[in-house]
Amino acid sequence: MRLTLREREIFEILKKEPLIAQDELARRFGISRSSVAVHISNLMKKGVILGKGYVVNESASVVVLGESCINIDVQGENENTSIDVDYGGFALDFSTALSNFGVNVKVITVTGNDNIGDAIISKLREREIDTSNIYRHPRQRSCRRISVNNIGKHKECYSWKNYENAISLSEWVVFNCEWLCVDPQFQENIILRLSGKNDEKLPYLCTYRIMKSPEDIPEYLFGFSTVVLGVENDSLDWYAQKVRALSGNQNWILTDGNSRVIYFQDNKTIDVLLLPNQSFSIKDRLPILLAGLIYGLSSGYPLRQAIRISIGAAAGE
Repeated sequence: MRLTLREREIFEILKKEPLIAQDELARRFGISRSSVAVHISNLMKKGVILGKGYVVNESASVVVLGESCINIDVQGENENTSIDVDYGGFALDFSTALSNFGVNVKVITVTGNDNIGDAIISKLREREIDTSNIYRHPRQRSCRRISVNNIGKHKECYSWKNYENAISLSEWVVFNCEWLCVDPQFQENIILRLSGKNDEKLPYLCTYRIMKSPEDIPEYLFGFSTVVLGVENDSLDWYAQKVRALSGNQNWILTDGNSRVIYFQDNKTIDVLLLPNQSFSIKDRLPILLAGLIYGLSSGYPLRQAIRISIGAAAGE
């Protein structure tokens, strides 16, 4: 739930004067005391303030929205078959990557009320990641993905409707953070969800995508503030031209992981050449590149320095 203009005004006063009387608030805004009481009640319901003394519930700086799951990886066949089981998904992997940078992270995901859900939450808490906004589905078990010889074969996962329920339960947290990091599979869904909020302050939306050349850039990606694209080497310049023509004030970073990273600043296309020890797999390390970038930008580093940090992270330096 978003704050109304009056709620925002009252909230700003309460941050500075947490012991202010409701009569004084009414006098300052030229409204009745009963109206002030209603606004404060709404702020409490939305989780913005916490009871007596109007203790402010500060917004999270970074929120990660995405899937968490158990991955079952089958390699080989017959007597040479090996089966590995691990926990992953964007919510777990990306929030862990941000936590490694020391970023304060809240995660929004869906798990079942089962042992897998318990294990996922335990792994997040080990990294000191805030799990208070995870939705435990009362009937469905946790998400499972099965791959055979590196090819995804089967999945049992939640629908977007389930994630919408999770968002609705944590609406204030999701839409009042500074940075909202979105699972690639939910990019279009979150843009549609925000379509009626154009006149309100929204978080910086960030995500990544691996392009399958010559795939066109989806229109909904231009609704994000920061986008990292992984592309094949011979397509870098083609995608750079597309982005430069359409990106506006967004942060777009393009790379093949082998030769260079391209970004745009002051209407200029800037290439950063990758040294041999800085190459990385875009399939495996593109999320780490984005995590390093968000760390740099959220810490106040200039874009160029944030990109240097992100390259070092992706290359495992």
